[in-house]
Amino acid sequence: MGFAAAAINAMADINMNRSRSYDWLEFVKNLSLYASCSLMGLIFAEKTSLEVFLLKRRGSRRIKGLMLLLFGVIPGVIVGLTYHHLFFQYRFSLRVPLRIRAIHTHYDSFILSLRAGVTEELVFRFLLLTAFFYILRRVFLPLAGQGFKTARWIPFLFSLLGSSLLFGLVHGAYGFMIAFLAGLVLGMVYFRAGLEAAILAHFAADLVFFNLTYL
Repeated sequence: MGFAAAAINAMADINMNRSRSYDWLEFVKNLSLYASCSLMGLIFAEKTSLEVFLLKRRGSRRIKGLMLLLFGVIPGVIVGLTYHHLFFQYRFSLRVPLRIRAIHTHYDSFILSLRAGVTEELVFRFLLLTAFFYILRRVFLPLAGQGFKTARWIPFLFSLLGSSLLFGLVHGAYGFMIAFLAGLVLGMVYFRAGLEAAILAHFAADLVFFNLTYL
């Protein structure tokens, strides 16, 4: 997962800079970062009851494909259409990152969407949300054992809110609210249908938004 994220990030940078060369030291840095995130996410996932990978769950391929459609594609398209409706008139604002304003082709939108879907879900859902959930479960487990039913929901709610808040913050003041709300949706997708569905939903949201807004 770490290598795939670093490779996709490199492809997006090469495309953005319109260059055939790439700083391999930057690739090594990204590989170290995303590999570390993947390893830590796996460790936290193994210590919780979360089934973080849809492909490893029981069920037929048909059922899993249906879940990717219902929890990946459809929510992603809805979020993308919402993005487009809210931000179309501000699409060339200087507050929008240059890499987004510089979208000119369908490949530009595809590779940027893929980078965001893979790298951001790896960090914010697979690592941070899973880590928050593990820590909060440990904290509130004694209360749940004493019969406090609400204590069973607190880890889920606060890990979802915490990871979504951080997701919103990294998108800056201009995009904070919509990114925060999108983080809530993606977090629920992750809990319900796994990392693959969350990546697909994120990718679909950005792809729809970029294609409708900038092409």
